[in-house]
Order: sequence, then C-alpha cells, then structure tokens
Amino acid sequence: MQVACQVVPDITTFAVDDGFSYSVPPDVTVTVGSRVRIKVSGRRMKGFVTALFDADPDRKLLSIEGVSGSIPSFDTRLLATLRWASTHYVAPLSVMLRRTVPPTIARRTSNHDHPRVYGVAPGKPMYRIGSAPHGAAVVASIEEAVTGGHNVVVIAPTVQEIDSIAAEIESSLNVSVFRATSSMAAKQVTEAWSAITAQSSAILVGTREVMFWPFVDVGVVVVVEDGRRVMRSQASPTTSVREVVLQRSREEHFPIVFLGPVPTLEALAHGSAVIAGPSRQWPMVEVVDRQDEPPTGALFTEKASAAIRRATAAGEATFVLVGSRGYAPAFRCAACGEVRRCPVCKSAGSRDEVCRRCGETLLGCVSCGSKQFQALGAGIGRTIDDVRRIVGDKVGRSGDGALVTVGSERDLIGVHGIGLAVAVDIDGLTMAPHYRAAEDALRLLVRLCQTVSRGSGRSCLIQTAAPRQAVVACLLSGRSEEFLDAELATRTSLGFPPAGSLIALEIRGDVATESLLTEDLGENTTVLGPSISVDRKRWLIQGRDLTSARIALRPIISTLRNKGATIRIDVDPFDL
Repeated sequence: MQVACQVVPDITTFAVDDGFSYSVPPDVTVTVGSRVRIKVSGRRMKGFVTALFDADPDRKLLSIEGVSGSIPSFDTRLLATLRWASTHYVAPLSVMLRRTVPPTIARRTSNHDHPRVYGVAPGKPMYRIGSAPHGAAVVASIEEAVTGGHNVVVIAPTVQEIDSIAAEIESSLNVSVFRATSSMAAKQVTEAWSAITAQSSAILVGTREVMFWPFVDVGVVVVVEDGRRVMRSQASPTTSVREVVLQRSREEHFPIVFLGPVPTLEALAHGSAVIAGPSRQWPMVEVVDRQDEPPTGALFTEKASAAIRRATAAGEATFVLVGSRGYAPAFRCAACGEVRRCPVCKSAGSRDEVCRRCGETLLGCVSCGSKQFQALGAGIGRTIDDVRRIVGDKVGRSGDGALVTVGSERDLIGVHGIGLAVAVDIDGLTMAPHYRAAEDALRLLVRLCQTVSRGSGRSCLIQTAAPRQAVVACLLSGRSEEFLDAELATRTSLGFPPAGSLIALEIRGDVATESLLTEDLGENTTVLGPSISVDRKRWLIQGRDLTSARIALRPIISTLRNKGATIRIDVDPFDL
C-alpha cells in the first residue's frame, strides 16, 4: 500500500471542496491540517490536507511536492467545524480552511510535541451580565482555567478593548498575554498563533479573526459583547464569532462564557445560562418626552439642555450619543409631534415618501394628516454646534479632551465613570428599518447608561417622542428579561432568527437569475424577491431550517459566478 492524502486546493471555488488525492513520499510527514504544495492541472499551488488513507500501490497519483510549515493549522475536530461553516455560510471549504492559517509560516517548537488535549463535555454556555470595561469579569471567568494550566482564549470587539482586557489580566493574574489583531505586525500575530497551538498555558486575547485558530487544551473561551456588529464579518462569508465558537464547543468540548450588557437572543436560544444579580442591571434612566414640548426643530429639549449645563458647571464629564455612520434620524410631525412611522412594518419613516424597509408608500402624519416633519437627531458636527450654544467651548469630539464629548457608538469604548449621558434621538435607533432594531438599540442604550457612575446627581437622559415603546419601558425597569421574551415571541411569529433562518442573496451583473432561484431549495423554504436597485438584485430566502437550501445554493452560485455575476451571501443578515 502507498500512503496517500486528500488535499483541498487553496482555490476559491465550490468545485474543489471534495479535494483531490495525492501520494505522500516516504521522506515527507503530513497530517490532517498540513499545508502542502501540489499541482492541479499543471499549476503549482498550495492546499490543505483533510484526510490520510492507504491507497492501492497500483493507483497512479500525483505526489505532493512539499510541506509549508511544520504545525498543522487544524485537526479533525476543527475540520468538522470548518465543514459546518462552509455549509452554513454557503462558502467554499477552502475559504474556511484559509482562516486557520497564520500570516507567516509557523515552525514547530518543543511545546508542539504533545498531542491535542480536549476537555469534557462543557454543559451550557454562560452569559455574564456586566458593563465595560470587562477586564475584571474576564479575569473572574478565566482564573480557574489559568490556575489549572490550561490555555485560554478571549475574543473581544476592538483593539482598544483587547489592550484594556489584556492589561487587566496581566496585572491581576501576574501572567503574560498574547494579543492578536489585524493591526499588528504579521510576525507578532504568528507568534500568538503558535502559542495557542501549543500546550503552554497560553492566554490569547484577540479580535474576531482568532475564532478559527487551532486551539489546544483550552480551559475556557470568553466572548465579549457578541451582539456588537463588529463581532460578525460584514463581507462574505458573514461569519459570526458566537455561532462559530458555539459550534467548535460542540466538537472540541470547551466551555464558553459570554460577557455583555444584555444577552443576545441567539445566545439565549442556544441555552446560555444567564448570570446576573437580583437588582437593576444598569443605572437609573430618565426619559425626556419630546411630546411635552412643541416641535421647534431643536436637538435638545429644555430638560436635556439644563442637565448638560448643570453637569458642566459641576465639572462632571458628559457624553452625548448620536447615531453612527449610516444612521438615519427619526422624524416627527411638525404639527402634533407624533413620530413618523410606516403603517405596515412600523419602522421610523424618513422625509421620503417610501418606507426604507418595506417599500410601502408613506403619506402624511397618521394622527393629524400634516405633511411637515422635523428630524429628531443629527450627526456629530451639527450636535456639537448645538451643544456649544449651551456650554460654550467646553464641547468636542472624542479624543479632544473636552468636558462634553459628542460621539457615536464607537466612541463609547473606554468611556466610564462620567456624570451625565444623553441620547439625542433613540427613536431613530429603536425604529431603524431592520428586524433587530429594538434589540440592538436596547444594547447600545444600556451601554450608554453603564458609562455613568452611580451616585446622587448623576444620570442618563434619553430623548424620545415615543415614550410608551417597549425599549423605553425596559430601560426604566432596569432588567431585560421581559423585553427579550417579548422580542423572541415576535421573531418566532415571523420566522426570523433565532427562531428561523434567513439568507440574503445580493447579485450584481447582467445575469438572468429568476429561473435558477425559483428552483426547489428544499421543503418549507420561501424565496422572496427580487428587490431591484440600480445595479443589483436582492433575494431573501427564509425558513425554519435552511440546511437543504444552503446545499442547493452552492451549484446555483457557481453557475452565476461563472456567468460573470458578483454575489454577496449574507447569512442571518442584520439589516432587513
């Protein structure tokens, strides 16, 4: 018999997912996960070993030409997750295999001479309710694993948060921490990759890219704020840290701890055990009802303006939250003050006559019929100008060092212990034109509340023209359970995640798609669309279980791409 291996070439196509068979020369050692040099149709390229087997000695096979690096980038258990991800995110297997590889070639050290060690079945994931900075909660979550000599992986949203968490771990546990971010030098990232693949009691804190790295003897994986958009890739494949880590846990048997201000519905649907105290989960919130004041076009109510003046006079830091890039403010009727909403999907309406979400025609105010509307929010520049009229030159952008900071969600990172927080327009967030709007808005507003230190005279003000909405009631209650139960019931009735699955298919190019996408994609699958814009068509595929549809889509996507189409596949999209 001759030793042979199955190799998936590093080519971005579904056509090579099964791989090709190659013989292994007697003087070459490979294993599952080895990256090898091969020929495919006369072209030299690299590939990934996915299996070893004994082949008939008379079978004529091309031989692998060499091995790149001495450390395999995955084993059979991680490979199972990579195959799952390839199916779930409708992506070629090679794309997923590529994500396990460090940026430079990693060489074996003495620490890599041990076999992989896996834990016992981990039980339910845990979800610890807490506020940023999360360093202390991370330390509490990993201390037992570190003491036991296991490796630990922490995945956090941003470089700034990674540095803060790593510093807290190093100072609290007197250990060294490996960091891994896309902004670091390739050599440093490879060193971190090599450390976590060895049994060396390594602690890795990294951004979402590390979710596919080959962990060894992991005592716990901590995921910080899995509900933030940055914890999911925006480009295809739209991989989610939460979903990938949960799948890996099933295969590799390591425990997971989620940390965040509000549990995600998806984490709860996976059976996460919530750990929270019996009292309020965030500080007190004061609701400022815009309906109490006539529509004047001003960004700040008299109550909010007075609060900003008082905090500034007392030398207390203030943070004013405005929408992030891409945010569209809510509008209210200039006559009666009612928020403009779509009569069908209930999203906040804009000045346009068509709903941004469902395309329904928007007429005048549903309460009084007026067709004059005023924006409730604005960008950072306009908001700074308005605050300057209140407190003079004591206002600026994040990083300016001003007593009053005006910023968006990304500027909340590192803000804590302030005296006053103000949300200019929560209605544009809670009624944004996508199905996750209320949950996302609640999570962001709780993060804003948690920046305020507890104590007399300190507060979080939220301005709204719809004070009876569910998000406001939840903020006032200080706990999220009732809100999340109701939100899950709504999603279940609509078949939206986590109760169902969605795949958005965006196709660009002059290619006929209707005949392909109306083919059978499996039982209980609904295909909606296309919605057509200037240069693209968008289809939505919906169902309780889209496994059959995901498999059926693969040859369809290959056909369309071969015809010159550009395709983006968004699995369980945020914006819908």
